[in-house]
Amino acid sequence: MCSASALPATFVMPFYGDAPEQLDYLKAAIDGLYRQTSPEWNLVVIDDASPLPGHRQHLREIEAASSGRITVLSQRSNRGQGACRNMGTQWAVAHGAEMILFHDADDVSHPRRLDLTRLAFAENPDVDFVYSTFIVIDEHGETVPMSQLTPSVAEILEPHRRRPVHGPDAWIRMGVETGFTTPTTTVGVRSRLAVAQPFAEVRGSEDTNTYFRMAAASTGIEYIPSMPQLYRIPQRVRGSADRSRLGSRYYHMMARNDRAGFFSAVEIALLGGKVTSDRVPVLQAGFLLRLSQTMAREGQHQLACELRREAAVIGAPYAHCPA
Repeated sequence: MCSASALPATFVMPFYGDAPEQLDYLKAAIDGLYRQTSPEWNLVVIDDASPLPGHRQHLREIEAASSGRITVLSQRSNRGQGACRNMGTQWAVAHGAEMILFHDADDVSHPRRLDLTRLAFAENPDVDFVYSTFIVIDEHGETVPMSQLTPSVAEILEPHRRRPVHGPDAWIRMGVETGFTTPTTTVGVRSRLAVAQPFAEVRGSEDTNTYFRMAAASTGIEYIPSMPQLYRIPQRVRGSADRSRLGSRYYHMMARNDRAGFFSAVEIALLGGKVTSDRVPVLQAGFLLRLSQTMAREGQHQLACELRREAAVIGAPYAHCPA
């Protein structure tokens, strides 16, 4: 058995190529792994039935040039990022990984990401979920100013600057105060947690759904401010890749999946003795009210009203919504 500081680690990276620039982003993501200060890693790339012509040959060349460090798996049909991450996690665990670092194929990891994540686990044996802050970059790799970020992305960054979410009850703050805590590329977990709480295989906000459950099931969450990842949001589409692909459906799918994730987190905490039954409606209503605020900031006023009405049914004060 390796010491915690040398935990066998696998990066898990879904890939969906539907435009030529996706291959450029993938190259930048993999180059970032080769620049890690620790050479003790491997990567599994899961091709999600990409429609981009020639992409399979490109992936084979990446795999062949890696001297066994990179493995490419393929989905038979397009199933989404959650299903790909689960497939990659299963492969990683079967090949001895004790630590999983999730990584989107258009982002770039900080050079010390692996070292600092390993160190966090070594110094905190009760921690099984580690995340960091991030810097938003555009399609050209240039930093995007805060003033140009969408409200939901700015909402993620704000707690990082003031009071980052951490500790055994982090899921409560995530649900009722801060919302989505961090992009997937900043997250590293012990394999046992990744297996116990797999990604939701849904479209739109599958990561938030999963992190609520992971956080409620975890023994502890640690935040590392000193290793910002580069989180790519192309500015020509103004939003994440999922948001641009799902279009007008995105916010309703996000709300549905976030709700399912947090309500499941409450059940996990209740079964684990972390909360008492009398707190359940308070937490559920608090979550719905916080999510309604996010939707209102994004201009989704009807959806925000629907969430406030549901919170009122559970027992929260009702805020008037126009007819």
